[in-house]
Amino acid sequence: MAAIGCLASGEGSRALAQAEASDAALRDRVNQLVDRLGSEKSEARDAAAAALSKLGPKVLPLLPDAATLPAGEKKDRLEKVRVALRKAQDDINPGASKVTIQGKGIRLSEALQQIQKQTGNLLSDMREQLGADVTNPALDLDLRDRPFFEALTEIARKAEVGLEFASGDGSIGIKPAMPGEKSAPVEFTGPFRIEMKQIGLSRSFPSDGAVASIQLEAAWEPRLRPMLLKLKSDSLKVVDDKGRDIKPEMGGESEEVVIRPENPMAEMNINLKAPDRSATKIKSLKVKAELTIPAGIKVFRFPSLAQENVKQQQGDVSVTLQDTEVDEQAWKVHVELVYPGEGPAFESYRQGLFNNRIWLQRADGSRFEQNGGFNNTGSDGGKLGFEYLFVDAPGKPADYQLVYETPSKVITIPLEFEFKDIPLP
Repeated sequence: MAAIGCLASGEGSRALAQAEASDAALRDRVNQLVDRLGSEKSEARDAAAAALSKLGPKVLPLLPDAATLPAGEKKDRLEKVRVALRKAQDDINPGASKVTIQGKGIRLSEALQQIQKQTGNLLSDMREQLGADVTNPALDLDLRDRPFFEALTEIARKAEVGLEFASGDGSIGIKPAMPGEKSAPVEFTGPFRIEMKQIGLSRSFPSDGAVASIQLEAAWEPRLRPMLLKLKSDSLKVVDDKGRDIKPEMGGESEEVVIRPENPMAEMNINLKAPDRSATKIKSLKVKAELTIPAGIKVFRFPSLAQENVKQQQGDVSVTLQDTEVDEQAWKVHVELVYPGEGPAFESYRQGLFNNRIWLQRADGSRFEQNGGFNNTGSDGGKLGFEYLFVDAPGKPADYQLVYETPSKVITIPLEFEFKDIPLP
């Protein structure tokens, strides 16, 4: 995901343009390393196995089928690498990614490339798209094992650019800084960045009631791709500067926000009973929430989009490419997933809370992204059907392989933070 390789491509596809080229380069790199697993020199074999493991689970679909290899050192080492990568595939880091960039005169583009490489978080430059000058200043950086958001914020401050979380393509955008814009209260916690956008007080004359509303923006590392954000009113603890509790005005119900993949952020709106008029600050606002995120990402590659009823299995998850219906300029790709018929993963899919990633790929590694939406076509036991639309894809289905990415499970991670000494309007 090297979207910052050249700054500001300007279109919505800017964050994916270099991913196409990197797919082909990655495939070549994997093939070279697999060949070296059969080297006559043991140190070369060890280095190749270590390099393959370092590339991570994303290379699993690119490894050759062990059944096609003759018995021997190369096959044995390849299987050990495959086992290690599959184990890593089921692990996910629920904490903050760490960044280390140290040096003088480091260009902005280079710093952003390093962040992406070290964390797996997608970044994109939106300045040209927004009609701003695209500068590439040299920065003196001393970031050592810093959490992702703290490092990115420091780089943006020194480069005099802003951050845009409503990017529309799942990345965090780099945008021009707004002259005179004041900084809002921000808290960093784990893989999250929480910004307090506004506080409002209002009175309803018919009910003779007064309420306070707090608008927060929760952003997360793009690699997490959460599905659901849940906030319960009984998790809130709000105290004014006189030590008095401010009660939530949420009816006791849980607030859930379904997360779409286009933006690595969501708004959180908290309604409270209005503080006493003698209060000038919110001394403490403590919030506890949780996010449901996918884990154990599995990638399925089907050699030809023109094939029908082709099934692939990984563990207890299977994907079947049923067929592709060509309807004028739209291709309707029908896919069936089989999961264990209960549990949060299945329920999340049945409710349509998660968009699996799916794209078409040519032999040269170039990609055509799924661009026409999708429909749930039904569920039966542990089976789930989807129809994915591709609009105006050049060529014919046989020109492409289908790549389908899906998690094998979902997990819940906590989101807890506290704001202090927030002035009231």
